[in-house]
Amino acid sequence: MEAISIFSDYQLQFFKRIGMEPKPIKRLDDVSDVMKACSNVFSFENLDIVSNSCEPLNKDVLIKQVLCNKQGGLCYKINTLLYHFLLEFGFNIYLVRGSVENQETHSHWNLPTGHMINIIKYKDRLYVVDVAFGCNLSLRPIPISNDGSEVIESCTGLYRVRKVDNCVSGKYNYTHILEHRKLDSFQIESAKNWVTGYAFDPLLVVSNVDENEKETTNETIVQQLVIDDPSKEFSTKPLAAKIVNDGSSFSIATLTANSFTLTNCKTGEKTKTNFTNDKSFEQFNQHLISIFNLPPLQTIPPIFLNQSENTK
Repeated sequence: MEAISIFSDYQLQFFKRIGMEPKPIKRLDDVSDVMKACSNVFSFENLDIVSNSCEPLNKDVLIKQVLCNKQGGLCYKINTLLYHFLLEFGFNIYLVRGSVENQETHSHWNLPTGHMINIIKYKDRLYVVDVAFGCNLSLRPIPISNDGSEVIESCTGLYRVRKVDNCVSGKYNYTHILEHRKLDSFQIESAKNWVTGYAFDPLLVVSNVDENEKETTNETIVQQLVIDDPSKEFSTKPLAAKIVNDGSSFSIATLTANSFTLTNCKTGEKTKTNFTNDKSFEQFNQHLISIFNLPPLQTIPPIFLNQSENTK
């Protein structure tokens, strides 16, 4: 007689994709295990956008893209898949949208409501569960507090959430910000200062109706925001990033149209490989396969064609 699985087909698919042995997910420590497994597998990448191959999103499409075809994605894909996974385990979880502060200059907000994160209510407390804020990953749920006194440490740095007043991005007045900084061992002193990651309101809940029954889902809305962003932050420049572990240390792997960089999480030391203009697309695809375990791009984005033209 065939044994009856206690897990749904979706849960088993998700476990398989993140390389984790199926087990009941009941406590926050279990959620942490899932978050760490996600960081080992999922790449933060915008390749479907820059190659103009986007499609309307819902749960089934995300399963096809990320779990079956082994793609990565931005926040609206990876965090949404995690939401469905933890929801099936009975967690009180919901999605909210927030605004990311520009992580290079910290002088302005990027897209209002352009970031999707999970909020879990566990034993009467709220926690941020985010596995797709680039490689700024806590790898554990972050407690939402008023003063930010509860700090979570991971291999990528320190994280906290605190309450703020008059945090306005676009037409939204947010109530909380996630802040992060690098580890004390980091060689760049300024990187040890707390900076804003993103602003959000943990009570501004995204609709939790059956996503497959909606013509336009929240994932599709945010995807279109990214495509239409006047700054073209994520719509023209290919990017893939993930945490990698060589067995002795953790690094952040970052792939762009013209280079590949490994940044040591503990010290900040960088090893950078620049691509040659006439072979940049070929070298980009080679790194997608060998480092990120992602399928290569089939369509050449315009930025690579422009680089080739510049060499003539």
